[in-house]
Amino acid sequence: MTRPTTTLDLEVEFNHSQVYIYSVAPWETDPEGHNAVLRALDDAHKTDRFVGVSDGLIDFVTAAEWNFSAPMRVETWETDPPADGENWDHVVDVDLDVPNGRLMFEGSGGRPPIPCEVPSGQYRARLSGRGYEEAKEGAEGLDSYRLQLWPRDQDTPPVLLKRWPGFEAWG
Repeated sequence: MTRPTTTLDLEVEFNHSQVYIYSVAPWETDPEGHNAVLRALDDAHKTDRFVGVSDGLIDFVTAAEWNFSAPMRVETWETDPPADGENWDHVVDVDLDVPNGRLMFEGSGGRPPIPCEVPSGQYRARLSGRGYEEAKEGAEGLDSYRLQLWPRDQDTPPVLLKRWPGFEAWG
């Protein structure tokens, strides 16, 4: 299949260069779940993926310090979508479970979660971002993002497919 089954366009909030993506907030099921945020951020930096995972939560780190109306396209696919990394600055694949048919996008620092309805399931997720160089230079609103989801049969470790070279300065 060369086209997504569903496509949703929404605006999400990046704050402190981060947005959390989850279906069930770890802190709803575990009193220590708030630590998942710190573990995911630690994972993002220690692995140099700048996308970290912990307890069902994804921490998507970007070059934009903040963007409270960042375009995010959410696509569902029947199978692994075609690679198009040349159109994106940074691309990472991770596992993401959506048991309740709802994803939440929450800017770091306690921003209100922004919901997005998707079919329930166990997914492989490809996170892509672009406009990083412009965002790093202080140009607001030129960054954009995409989350592609397709069914998975087994757990797979995160994979960095393309790394934005500007993250070198963050190391």
